[in-house]
Amino acid sequence: MTIFATSGPFGISPSTDQLIVINLAAILVANSFNSQQKVIKWGGLVVAVVTTTCAIWCNH
Repeated sequence: MTIFATSGPFGISPSTDQLIVINLAAILVANSFNSQQKVIKWGGLVVAVVTTTCAIWCNH
C-alpha cells in the first residue's frame, strides 16, 4: 500500500525543485511563444520541454 502513497501518476512523485522547474518552463513558453522570430518561439519551447523532462526523469 505504501507504493501507491509514495508515487504519483506514471510512478513519478515530483519534488519541490521539480515543480519549480516545471513552473519556470511554463513561464518561458508563455513569454516566448508569441514572438515573431521563429528562433525565439520554438527555441523557448524546446528548452522548456528538455528542462522539464530532465527535471522529472533525471533525478538531479
